[in-house]
Amino acid sequence: MSTLTSYASAAARDSAAPAASNTGLCIFRSDTKAIEVSDGTSYLTYNNDGVFGWTGSSAYSMSFDGTDDRLSLSSAVTASATSGTISAWIKTTGTTYRAIFSSANTSGGITWGWMAVYNSKLRITFRQGGGTVKTADGSTTLTDGAWHHVMAVSSGTAYNLYVDGSAETLTNSNNDGTWFGDLTGLNSSDIGAHVRSSVGNYYNGLIDELAIWDSDQSSNISTIYNSGTPGNLSSLSPNHWYRMGDNNAASGDTIYDQGSGGVNATKIPSGGPSYSTDVA
Repeated sequence: MSTLTSYASAAARDSAAPAASNTGLCIFRSDTKAIEVSDGTSYLTYNNDGVFGWTGSSAYSMSFDGTDDRLSLSSAVTASATSGTISAWIKTTGTTYRAIFSSANTSGGITWGWMAVYNSKLRITFRQGGGTVKTADGSTTLTDGAWHHVMAVSSGTAYNLYVDGSAETLTNSNNDGTWFGDLTGLNSSDIGAHVRSSVGNYYNGLIDELAIWDSDQSSNISTIYNSGTPGNLSSLSPNHWYRMGDNNAASGDTIYDQGSGGVNATKIPSGGPSYSTDVA
């Protein structure tokens, strides 16, 4: 009968795993997201599809200190996407402008888009080249120290916001559905901060299960919200999905992208945002 043991790298496997002569031994490589099986002579690689599997529950979240913690991504937005969805679970008491997810052109800092907590409510905002700010604000207070599911959607022509599975009453300013693909020169993306020509609007609290789609997922809100418990988003094929420690045993500075995009996130500073067992 086979057993499955996880190793963080080939070096860890070679130094700690039983010899490949142990026929049928299964190991999991968390660096390559591959399953390796011994044929009695060597390890053979299977299922290297770039996507982690579902563990069955949300065991960890990520805690941000509101001072200098963030997760840095090379890019988690698609230049051609003119509609899309950002979904996350959050827990905070920070009432000022706190970024959940952002992407920007850091040269001059006048082109950006982000989802944030603003004046205790959910906000989505976009701006191209210093032009008119396109915004939608929600109506539900999020800063009560409880877990909430938040989702911002662009249909391509308008924004919709959802809190805990229900559509928000919006306060809109130029709500035309501008999305990341409508902006030019985006060169950074971050979770837990807004990075433009400088870094600011640090998030203070917990974030979990942040997912991004290049499509309007409004029709799937009940599945995504899952009656108040983070669920398996695999069937909805997110472009990016950050589970904040659930598939890397809450260790290290890399948060693996478990969507199709393969854009991993890095803790800044090293060891900065911390893993938490406080989950929705």
